[in-house]
Formats: sequence, C-alpha cells, structure tokens
Amino acid sequence: MKVSLVSPFPDITNHGLRTLSAVLRQHGHPTQLLFLPDYSGDESPVHRSLSQERYPRPVVEQFLERVRDARLIGLSVMTHYVDSARQLTRAIHERYGTDKLVIWGGFHPSARPEECLHHADLVAVGEAEDLILRLVEHLEAGELDDLSPVPSLAWKHGGRVVRNPMAPLEQDLDTYPPPDVSGEDHWVLHRGALHPLGPDLLHHFLRTGSISRLYGRVGYQTMTGRGCPHCCAYCGNSYTRGLYPGERYVRFRSVEHVLGELEEVKRRLPFVDLFWFSDDSFFARPLPDLLDFCEQYARRIGVPFYLLGSPRTITEDKLAAVVEAGLLGIQMGIEHGSPRIQSLFQRGGMSNEEILRAAHLVARYTDRIQPPQYDLVYGLDYETLDDRLDTLRLIARLPKPYRLQVFSIVYYPGTALHSLAVRDGLIVDERDEIYDRMYSERHDSYTNTLLFLARGGRFPHRLLEVLASRGVARAMTSDRLAPAGAAVRALLGGFRRVARNPAVARARAVGGHHHGASG
Repeated sequence: MKVSLVSPFPDITNHGLRTLSAVLRQHGHPTQLLFLPDYSGDESPVHRSLSQERYPRPVVEQFLERVRDARLIGLSVMTHYVDSARQLTRAIHERYGTDKLVIWGGFHPSARPEECLHHADLVAVGEAEDLILRLVEHLEAGELDDLSPVPSLAWKHGGRVVRNPMAPLEQDLDTYPPPDVSGEDHWVLHRGALHPLGPDLLHHFLRTGSISRLYGRVGYQTMTGRGCPHCCAYCGNSYTRGLYPGERYVRFRSVEHVLGELEEVKRRLPFVDLFWFSDDSFFARPLPDLLDFCEQYARRIGVPFYLLGSPRTITEDKLAAVVEAGLLGIQMGIEHGSPRIQSLFQRGGMSNEEILRAAHLVARYTDRIQPPQYDLVYGLDYETLDDRLDTLRLIARLPKPYRLQVFSIVYYPGTALHSLAVRDGLIVDERDEIYDRMYSERHDSYTNTLLFLARGGRFPHRLLEVLASRGVARAMTSDRLAPAGAAVRALLGGFRRVARNPAVARARAVGGHHHGASG
C-alpha cells in the first residue's frame, strides 16, 4: 500500500517526515514525499496572504493527481499551517471520497486531536513511527472498522472521538533508520508546479534555508536526539513530555547512527557544506558520548556545523570539543532577563547569572566561530515595564560579538503558557491572536525599539544601560513626553505597528508574501 507524506513547511529537510518514509520503506511499503512550501505560514501578517486558501487551484490539481495511487496520505502540521492542511485535505475528500484516508501528525494535531478530526480522518498523537507502521499493516489487512489496536491514534467511531492508548517512547532511536534522502519519488512545489526533487532543486532549497542564508552555505538539517531536558512554558515540550509520564524523554541516536546518516548525505549531496543539528539541546548529550561524536565527526565528516544549546547544558569541556570538531555557529535561548518572567516561563534555574556564564564561555571562542545567536521573546501580556528593562539590561551585559533573534510571543495551543493565558482571559480570538499571529511581528514601543536596535550586537552597551534605566524609560514612556518618545522611536527604529484587527491585517496583506524558512 502506497503512502504519500506531505509537508507544507518551507524547510524541506523535514527530519520527522523523512524518518517516517524511511521506516515504511524499510518494511517494504512504498512511499512518496511531497514538499509544498507554504511561505504564508512563516511570515508576518503584513507580508503574507492570510487567505485560508493557501495554494492556487492549479497546484491543488497537480497535488491530487500526484497522490492518485496512495491509499493513505499523511500531512505534517504545525499551528500556522492548519489552513494549508485543511485545504489539501478537503480537496482529497472532494476528489476521492472514502477511497483515501488522511492522517494529520505533528505538534498541533497532538495537542488538539479533536479539532483536527473535524478535517482529517485520523490524527497521530506524539511520536508516530510505530503508529504509522502499525496503521499501514492494519489497513493492508482490511481491518478498517476497528482501529483500536493502533497505538497513539485518534480517530472517530460512530461520530465519537476515540483516543487509543499511547505507545511507549522508543528508547533506542537506532531502531529507526536515518531519514530518507534517496530522492526516489520525492516532489517539490517550485514556481507554481510540482517537480521531481532532484539534486539541482534540492541544492536550491537547502541554500535558501535560514541558517544557510546566514552563513552563505548549503545546509542540511537533522537531529541527533529527541526531547529536551527543560520544560519551558512557551514550548511544545511542556505538552509532549506529559504524553509520556514516567518515561525517559531525552534520548539520543548513537554516534555511529548519526555519522552514518551524514556520510550518506555527503555521498548523495556533495554540495552540502554545512550540517545543522536542530536538537532542542545538543549539549544535553552525556560528555563521553559527545567527546566520541566530536572526535569521529572531525575525522569522518569534516564539514562545519551549527547547533542549538541551552545555558544550563553548556560546559567548558563540551564547548571546547565541539569547537575543535568544526563548530561554525551556535544558537542559545536566553529568552528573557526578568527573574519574574523566567519563573513564569519555568526555565528551570536559567538565571541571568547562568546565562552570562554560558555566554562568556562561548565568547572565549569568537575568534574561531561566528558570533553566537541568542534568542529572546517579547510582547508577553504578563510583562511590566520593569520586566522589559531587565531584558535590555541583560543584553547590555552580554559579551560581544553576538546577534539577537527576537520573537514575538505566541501562545501556542498545548503549551503551559497557552493554558495560563486562557485561564487569565488573555485569549479572545484564537484565529487572530494565535493562528494568524506570527512570531516575527514587531510592535512599536520604547523598549521594543531598543531591543531591535541591539539585535546586531553593535549598539553601545553603555548607552543601552542609560536608555534602559528606570528613570529614562519612565520619562520616555510618560504622557508628557509621549510625542518626543514617538519621534525618537521613528528616528531610531522606523517600526510599524502590526494591526491586531484581522480585517485590517488581511487588507494589508494583499499583494503576496515573502519567502521565509521555518524555525
């Protein structure tokens, strides 16, 4: 039975979907991978079309023709791509009726299976390798009426939503094959048409990824493990971990398993000159394992790499090893400088002192690696002026050079922060405030202007300290000096205010959207 797996994300590496394909192929089930980049899901509303019809009709027709031979069609879905999945699912049902089953998977369906079952026939909750294999075997056996033996599946029976028991987490990730990079029956939407994803097009898309563009390289993204040692309130791990109570959540592939994948990528895709490890916290790998990885990586792979780390897991020994192995750049979440907001975020002891300790470790190697990228969030309803000033004062203490990635907070369904915001009545219109709200939005204010001015790491720290002092900030945000503050913001930042009225946002969005990359 053929299975078509569909991704609407701009990043076409999609480790998860490619792993599902590899698992099915390993067991003799033919698969097809369809990459339909929907850039609307990754852009600010003032730059994107908010039409719920994400794909033009000719593209949908090509898609329907391409999945003609599939019995099961799986769509990978995140919150901003619900409209993409809904449009494609509706088209499948209208064209093929009950001849095909559509299953949604990913974080959003896992957090909201009941909502997603208004559109999809089935929903995968949590990790899906064992689920999809069992489901395909079940369907091939003709057992369509009772799907209760399929673990981690949500489905409808007699109009009632049924949630099957969760399968335990696979602790040995080497059980699963590396992601499918074969290129066999892989397709991509490019310039309004579906094309075979050959080396030339793959080179094009990998070159346009966010990290590739940052460093002027062709990057391949993968993961060496799963899970995060932290449980931050704004992150999906705060929900996913709860699906598997009492189980070991942070797991790693063996060194040999990872390096085997990278060697295969080098063989098939010789133009790749950057590997991007998007583990939630690469440094959570135990030290002996990490040292072994670094020694073998330098000897067998020898390609610069980029990784994500968290302040509490970065140590001197681990950092020195990855730098020696070929580290090009590092991204670290510092998120906020206010102790009160850090506590709200449940950041697990990642105080400003801990953040600065890790930042100073990284700064020792800035003659050998690119400036680190530090992630920050803002726009939180719970922030006070003093909280925002705390973040600015933390930035003024970071060792240079650095870059800041600044994200507008979104209360994604399933996160602990979403539950808190609902409890406190902060979410009135989910469509406008979550589904159509991008983390790249900018909002005009005195503190936000300073935050964005500091992004490149070149803003004088002493001046930032002065401007972020309580007295200056209160004066610049007072009613008496409001006109002067607005003039200064316009002069320094030139920021635009993003409309929260959905009708206004949609009106401003007319004219298309920019290409972006998924984060």
